[in-house]
Amino acid sequence: MASPTESKQQRAVPRFEWDFDVPDTPFWKDVDMRVARNFITCYEPHQLEKIPFGDQSCLPEPDKLKFLLDELESQLAVHQAAVAPEKLHEADPVMWRRLLLGIETLQKHRNMPKEEAETIRIMLSTTEGDTRVPWLNMLADLDIRNGNFNEAESIAREVLPWMQKHEKLGVDSPQALGTTRSIINSMWKQGGGKVDEARRLVGETEALI
Repeated sequence: MASPTESKQQRAVPRFEWDFDVPDTPFWKDVDMRVARNFITCYEPHQLEKIPFGDQSCLPEPDKLKFLLDELESQLAVHQAAVAPEKLHEADPVMWRRLLLGIETLQKHRNMPKEEAETIRIMLSTTEGDTRVPWLNMLADLDIRNGNFNEAESIAREVLPWMQKHEKLGVDSPQALGTTRSIINSMWKQGGGKVDEARRLVGETEALI
């Protein structure tokens, strides 16, 4: 059992806005945690109560993902209409980012690379500063999956220093290590002299773990 001091320290650890538990219901039991999290953050509790998850609980996972994507795209249209003629990314940038993240996550899990690339492109074109960094990381991941290894390496190298210096992340955080793995994977796939670079980076990374 954790001591009072340990519990206080645990509570003091910085948390991201998306740190929360996914509902323990039949619909969500076979849905990826990231999909669930990035969907749920787009809604208020009273809005979630109106979505007929129970009616969809027996659907196979691919159909659940389609249902969730359809819901998010409808939610995006509702929010866009509510602020028109102003653009949603200007009127409510937080909701804009949440909705597009949820949509991108579902497109990734449904193997929709063209649509996913377009979502990332739209987000990068409407975002400035540090909020671009996670989306650049997504783009690097997409480039790896599409075989664009040189571009993926370049983007991941741009992202990594930001993650290593971030107060909620750091050099040994899962996010920074994941980006490092992307760089290693990209270099390995390129072959030639890049393989030796990849091996060196593996050694440096192992020293952090």
